Amino acid sequence: MKNQWPIVTVNNLPLLQSPLLAEETNLIHAFTTRNGGESVGPLASFNLGRHQSTEESRDDAMNNRRKLCQALGLNFEKLVVPAQVHSPNIIWVSEVDGLENVRTGADVDIAKLSLGNLDGAATTISDLPLLLHFADCVPIILYERKLRAVAVLHAGWKGTAQQIVKHCVDQFQTKLGSDPADIISAIGPAIGRCCYPVGDDVSAKLAQTVANAEGLISQIDDKSYPDLQAINAMQLLECGVGRVDVSANCTACQPEVFYSHRRFQGNTGRQGAIASLKESR
Repeated sequence: MKNQWPIVTVNNLPLLQSPLLAEETNLIHAFTTRNGGESVGPLASFNLGRHQSTEESRDDAMNNRRKLCQALGLNFEKLVVPAQVHSPNIIWVSEVDGLENVRTGADVDIAKLSLGNLDGAATTISDLPLLLHFADCVPIILYERKLRAVAVLHAGWKGTAQQIVKHCVDQFQTKLGSDPADIISAIGPAIGRCCYPVGDDVSAKLAQTVANAEGLISQIDDKSYPDLQAINAMQLLECGVGRVDVSANCTACQPEVFYSHRRFQGNTGRQGAIASLKESR
């Protein structure tokens, strides 16, 4: 099931919030839109990505990240932003020293972060915001309610085919001793199957990641149309995750609200998914 998430204004910034995660008093989260900033041209107006080479664009993205943190009451100086490469790799950020192999989910000192080759970030530390960027790919937030851990993931078709959500749930179990039933998740706005034709090779790889792909991938003429949001949701549920909240928004169908890499042929900005644990009370 998908739900229409309302756009709410938080300190003059339009944001989407999962109704499921919004019930959690010890978690701050949001999914941004393309509106609310001063970015120009095809990046207008609240671009968070520093993917363009001009210094002006990169500075603008940093200003928008700062504005996002300020709107949510988060510490911009601690903001963790991985560089995304369509992998299943997740970094765990804590206050310990050292940097080890991020594929295994090693703990990392914030001051010594190496943020390449990653598509997820997780932490058990309060007041440490995690931000990833999107322009059609699937934004996913996982929250472990009892042990207080949060992760933000980026899942394009490659990350979905490599089951990045399963990697994350597995790490919650091995690192924290988590019961997946205590994890809840929100899957934010992404390109819908209505706008995402792919070849049979891609759909076959995606179909192999769930027990039953019927209803998750449509066939029209010679093209397959996978529902990446639903496939990630099914992967989570098959891992035993307690509840999953899925946005009904398609980024390609709503160019006035979201950036879409496919609709704008790559010449566009990036929205974000951000999450941070509050201090426990």
